[in-house]
Amino acid sequence: MLEAKNVVKTFDGFRALDGVSMTVPQGAVYGLVGPNGAGKSTIIRHFTGIYRPDSGEITLDGQPIYENPAVKGRMAAIPDDWYFFPQASIREMARLYAGTHPFFSWDRYHKLREVFPLSEKQPLRRMSKGMQKQAAFWLTMSCMPEVLVLDEPVDGLDPLMRRQVQTIALRRKRKYPSARLRQLRQSCKEGTWNILLI
Repeated sequence: MLEAKNVVKTFDGFRALDGVSMTVPQGAVYGLVGPNGAGKSTIIRHFTGIYRPDSGEITLDGQPIYENPAVKGRMAAIPDDWYFFPQASIREMARLYAGTHPFFSWDRYHKLREVFPLSEKQPLRRMSKGMQKQAAFWLTMSCMPEVLVLDEPVDGLDPLMRRQVQTIALRRKRKYPSARLRQLRQSCKEGTWNILLI
């Protein structure tokens, strides 16, 4: 269970989060909806252990996430500003991910190669934004996370690839009925896709 309890975060006097509490139970798919500046990306950065709350708690199964490598090893995320080494290729980034994510699966990596029509050797900086998003999804899903956190990961993808990555994310551990997949896609169709999957 992913949980926020009374989380407060302030930046230069601006209170971005003001006592946020929420619980994402095991097996759930949660979407965060709100206008720009509502704090969606800020709470996501707390859930992924990037930010430390000024007050309150962020936990996974009762364990704090911030500065906790054992807990972070069970998670993977695609942020809205995915970072990669400019000269690196997908294959080189895969080796990095394999060294930093304890459950990284080369078998899953090779299977996903069939889904994403990308060159493993081309530098990521030479790829389009949509291709970079595909690469981020390929690498992140290869980490076999228990918890998957996505911050607008389909931004820049064409409609066909958008549907493909949504299906992969939603079916990564279990089979969702087609009707449920359609409902989830509909709720996220505008591309403002801030989602927590456990």
